[in-house]
Amino acid sequence: MHVFSIRSVISGSCLGLLILGAVAAQAADKPKGKPDPAKVFARKDADGDGGLTLEEFKQGLKEKALERADKRFGKLDKDGDGKLSLAEFEAGMNRQKKAK
Repeated sequence: MHVFSIRSVISGSCLGLLILGAVAAQAADKPKGKPDPAKVFARKDADGDGGLTLEEFKQGLKEKALERADKRFGKLDKDGDGKLSLAEFEAGMNRQKKAK
């Protein structure tokens, strides 16, 4: 009777380790520290109009990033309308990811 119980415990432990390994492997496949541009855009779009003004773009930036925000905003605003569309914002975030 003890042999059956020990085998059950060992089998259960092995199964648990296999599951944990599979979960860890799946988590490793997910990109770390790479935010979804659409989610970031939605958080920054304070008035919900589908475009980011320079002030909305600057919200939440650290001091160092604020120093470059005006210039960066100008580069991202491809159509020059004074607002970033989601497509312009995503393009900028994707370029930034590739540069790192």
